[in-house]
Amino acid sequence: MVSLVIFEGGQAASSVERMLAAVRRAVVVDTTRRALGCGAIDRVIVATDSEELAASVRAAGAEVDWDGGQPSFHFGKRLGEIIERRRLDRVIYMSGGLGALATPDDLAWVARELARHDRVVIANNVHSADLVAFTPASAIRGIDLPAMDNSLAMALNLDAGLPLAHPPRTLGLHFDIDTPVDLLALSIHPGTGPETRRALEAQPLDLRRVKAVMGVMDDPAADLLIFGRIGSPLFHYLDDRTRCRLRVFSEERGMKSLGRDVRGEVVSLIGFLWESVGSRGLFERIARIASAALLDTRVLFAHRRWALTQAERFWSDVGAWEEIRHPGLREFTRAAQEATIPTLLGGHSLVSGGVWALVDARLRGVGGAR
Repeated sequence: MVSLVIFEGGQAASSVERMLAAVRRAVVVDTTRRALGCGAIDRVIVATDSEELAASVRAAGAEVDWDGGQPSFHFGKRLGEIIERRRLDRVIYMSGGLGALATPDDLAWVARELARHDRVVIANNVHSADLVAFTPASAIRGIDLPAMDNSLAMALNLDAGLPLAHPPRTLGLHFDIDTPVDLLALSIHPGTGPETRRALEAQPLDLRRVKAVMGVMDDPAADLLIFGRIGSPLFHYLDDRTRCRLRVFSEERGMKSLGRDVRGEVVSLIGFLWESVGSRGLFERIARIASAALLDTRVLFAHRRWALTQAERFWSDVGAWEEIRHPGLREFTRAAQEATIPTLLGGHSLVSGGVWALVDARLRGVGGAR
């Protein structure tokens, strides 16, 4: 029996966090329906502390594993407890935001591949996985349970000895809603489910910058700068399917799964430049070499050893520098907003599934969802 386990919950204190949470809840409902309809997944279990989501996924056919009342959350212990109590054997774990563009065929491939192996771990990105399918599920007993999902696949491969396999490089298995800027890419793309589309239409999203970036992709005389935790498959995809020139700066892949950010080991060449010339100087120089820019700012913030709240990072992503109290982040965000070229700020998902989704939407002839 193949079981899909989706984790989605947590507190959303600020309006920008609540916006992201609302769309992610809608994504989980659409994913549940697609999974149960794909013909290869036997049950869907949603672990959540949201009463609203619990009611919605029950109506869609999922089982709910309630998170409410727990003093603290530890990802690995929570997943292990669900596996033991429910006697799961073949498990597909997904974060709540991953399935936004996953098709029934995407989900069925993972489930069928899992069903035909006795020992395997399938991960969409071993350096920072948000989809991990593995059997036997009891292998989780043989690892040091990770606090976050990013390193689960690596631990199951290296510590539990499960052979590693990779799913097809489809957009649906790699696009994850992790930050507010991902909502912009999702709003542009035509592949969303009905619940997700309704949730997106209820949000105050400004698509002008993302549409400007898509315009740069079509210009053979323009340069698109992409910075952050970028893998080579994405570069090849972009190089093959965009008309612009690419300036790619890939740094700190595996930053979270390897714990480099927690230990203060992150170093960035672009970060050193930022320290040398300041925020305005950084964006002035970027504008001299590129017509648009996509920046994985989490690498830069880790380089500076900044202790930021999730709300502060998210306010930066949407360019709301007035909402930010941290003086350095406020200055950085304002400089990005006032840059002379369209600039998108976000996390790893922006420079992986996010930019992939923009290119895919462009190839489908879509310039905007509304």
